[in-house]
Amino acid sequence: MLDFWYSARCNRQVKLALCVAVCLMIYACAKVAELSLGLSLLSLGLGALVHVLRVIKLKLQSQQHYNSIFDVLFFLLPIIYWLGLMLLLPAQHVWALMLQAIGFSVLGLFIVSIYSNRAPRFN
Repeated sequence: MLDFWYSARCNRQVKLALCVAVCLMIYACAKVAELSLGLSLLSLGLGALVHVLRVIKLKLQSQQHYNSIFDVLFFLLPIIYWLGLMLLLPAQHVWALMLQAIGFSVLGLFIVSIYSNRAPRFN
């Protein structure tokens, strides 16, 4: 998924459509049960952190030792966050709250990656 998001095949229209779809999914789940502001901000921060880790991984790509560390971080960080979140959430409507947390994480990644790759306005 990340390879497609950062590729040239994923143009502005596709990115906008994905952002709108994620926002609609978050809105629909919020009608069932609303995620707290703190957990929403933590999820957005997780998405931004995934982007930062990817940028660092690409800069350190020549060193094999660091690549394996970042691969493990990419895999474990979101899983640990979401498993910890599942323990904190109330038992009722946990699926809607988890979908919102995942959606906010994806949205955080989308926003940061789109902003960092935008063309400068003035030369």
